[in-house]
Amino acid sequence: MNHKARLALLPKQLLPMVVALLLLLSACNSTKHVPKGSYLLKNYGVKVKSDKTITNKGVLQDQLDMLVAQKPNTYWSGLFPFKLWKYNLRSDKYLNNPNLELPKAIEKPVIYDTLLQLKTAANMRSFLQNQGYFHAEVKDTVRYKKNKAYVSYAVNTGVNFVIDQVNIAVDKPEIAAIVNKGMENTKLTNGLPYTKAVIDEERARIITQMQNRGYYNFGQDNVTFVLDTINKEKFRDAESLFESAVNFITLQKKQKKLSLNIQVSISDNNESLSYAQYKVGRIIVFPDFVDREMTRDSNLIKKEQDGISFRYLNYYVRETILSKQIFLKPGALYSRADHELTLNKLNELGIFQMVNIYFAKDTTSPDQNLLNCYITLSPSKRLDASGSLEIANATTYVLGNSIGAVYRDKNFFKGANMLSLSATGGVEMGFFDTLGTKFLDHFYLQSTNIGVNATIIFPKFISPFKPRWISERNLPRTQLIVGVNVLNRINQFVLPNINASYAYNWRKSITQTWELTPAFANIVIPTIQPDFQKRLDSNDFLRNTYRRTLIQGENIAFTFSDQIKKQGRNFNYIRIAFEESGIILGGLNEVQKSISKSQGFIFDQYFKIDLDARRYFNWRHSLTAFRFLAGIGSPYGSSRTLPYIKQYFVGGPYSIRGWRPRTLGPESITSTDSLVIDRTGDIKLEMNAEYRFDMIKLFSGTLNLNGALFADAGNTWLAKKSESAPNGQFDISRLGQDIAVSTGAGLRVIVADFFTVRVDAAFPIKNPYIDANNGWVIKDVDLGNNQWRSNNVVINLAIGMPF
Repeated sequence: MNHKARLALLPKQLLPMVVALLLLLSACNSTKHVPKGSYLLKNYGVKVKSDKTITNKGVLQDQLDMLVAQKPNTYWSGLFPFKLWKYNLRSDKYLNNPNLELPKAIEKPVIYDTLLQLKTAANMRSFLQNQGYFHAEVKDTVRYKKNKAYVSYAVNTGVNFVIDQVNIAVDKPEIAAIVNKGMENTKLTNGLPYTKAVIDEERARIITQMQNRGYYNFGQDNVTFVLDTINKEKFRDAESLFESAVNFITLQKKQKKLSLNIQVSISDNNESLSYAQYKVGRIIVFPDFVDREMTRDSNLIKKEQDGISFRYLNYYVRETILSKQIFLKPGALYSRADHELTLNKLNELGIFQMVNIYFAKDTTSPDQNLLNCYITLSPSKRLDASGSLEIANATTYVLGNSIGAVYRDKNFFKGANMLSLSATGGVEMGFFDTLGTKFLDHFYLQSTNIGVNATIIFPKFISPFKPRWISERNLPRTQLIVGVNVLNRINQFVLPNINASYAYNWRKSITQTWELTPAFANIVIPTIQPDFQKRLDSNDFLRNTYRRTLIQGENIAFTFSDQIKKQGRNFNYIRIAFEESGIILGGLNEVQKSISKSQGFIFDQYFKIDLDARRYFNWRHSLTAFRFLAGIGSPYGSSRTLPYIKQYFVGGPYSIRGWRPRTLGPESITSTDSLVIDRTGDIKLEMNAEYRFDMIKLFSGTLNLNGALFADAGNTWLAKKSESAPNGQFDISRLGQDIAVSTGAGLRVIVADFFTVRVDAAFPIKNPYIDANNGWVIKDVDLGNNQWRSNNVVINLAIGMPF
């Protein structure tokens, strides 16, 4: 009888004890390959305390933890050294081949090293000094138990210094005038806690300021800082050195903050080139650069535009497009800001794999202060394609899925124009035991959805006039979209939607983006089946929703995101949008009446305001994300509801994941008589919270398996009363009842930090259509019950994160 059979014969109550005993034995055996006289590093700890409250103490703790030079073996769930255990299983192989490279899933025992402990303590002291804790203490100790070592680092930060006075010392008057003028933007402000990072930022600011004025060779060696941590005012009345020392110690104990003075010294270090002011000479661009040999090829195609020379191997992209992205100008003073802006704008065209800018002193000109500029652009792959996939199940259908494909031409007509052709398709299947005799016969088709869209984005602002607040520095874009989408609810309706829009977008700054659509249009021409028409005749909300509609309007949106600026730290995202329809066509009364009479169209009139606010908190191995969505649509004039394609819905892989799309909404808009009715509304509220954490890294991090826990809440409502939906209108007094809540867990497979496949399982914990307990159904959750899971758990498969 093997060991598995023996375990099977044990009473179920003993199995946890047996497993725990096996883990204990394995742990005890973890030191069997530790050399005599050495110790296995079992654990370490970093304890931080201070004389005063530390802002962001957790961040400081993490930063100190990262400085630990030697860390113990990885423990699975903090209990079992799985990787070390795997090493011990085949230790003979690894000991006999000391140069053999171990895979990521195996670790040799970590032998405690005294020198690495001392190095860690020294690193911590240096780091704390750089953070302004000049009197920090780090005490490192080790405790031995059997063959294992336990290391601890006790850190007392002391009081951090704040900046008091800042003095500038410059060796030349003309340089002093430039530097003093820029001090209004200094990073060294009175009362700011001192850190080396602040000093580095100030040095970088001064260097950038000088380089923007043509001082190309001005660099780090030209800016030095002298710190004075002794405030002589505190000691001038002291009669002895001993008394001064006592006063200083007393001051440190009583004061919450100590101050320091900073002197900023700027000099040329006896190098005349540091203060040489340069202008830009010739600018030569290679738009389809291959290698350096190309620069000496006399057969290249030559073009001139705005004083800039373009040299092509093949005529890849028009020079008129490129010249607008180059902000360095011949004869102008060299500017680092223009240099970096040119790099960014050329990259943002999206047609180059690599962009490089080189400068070389012009040796042929009598002007010794000229820099010739060489721009090499390596083309990226012009054509590409991508796909998307969503799969879900719910109580109203057994299987729903949608697929999409996008084809892109990044350099359409050689103008860096982005042409995108996209196609989407989806189906929803139902299941009835009474249908047919074979298993596949039980499935039936509920709906199909097919769409085709074409988008072209021009890298410029195409308009009869150009607003003063738009410049090439804002990266303006013009976008034209046309498409058609057809939704077919079997035995209910066919809903074609023809759409077109003309839009602009531009970036005001690294954090702010604007989108303006001066004109968009939608034509909706539904075909209603007789049975469904009977339902519409008895429901005014549905009747107003599924009608022939002509929508013409405009919208504007503002987006703020500091993700790039924060560089991986906690960041925010906010998007506010406003949309209007009907004002222009409403003013064309006779045209409106003529079209309405001949074609039966309704001209929709409404206003919409949307808000999308997010907050992301980054930790070492996890991320917490929150999102709040709000949308309000107000029909006016002859319109009673928003048109179907403009209505709000919730549910699905990117919304409230415990319900499928369009199955939450105004009460009484229900599915009856085998008709699946979409629940949509004029008002939407949604809140999401998600905790994402690292789990397993494979193939050196190329393939990552991460987990997530989440909760979603929200619903949609009508803006106006409807007799067919008496409780469908938004009512603040019913908000507690109307809000739906679901929760769940998910897995994310991330391939090379580029492609994410997501699986989320969610179930309702508050159902707004249940009156008992205000809709809360937590007590009914029974994950161990197969029937409960079948009726309540929704599985969502999607590409990308939910938000």
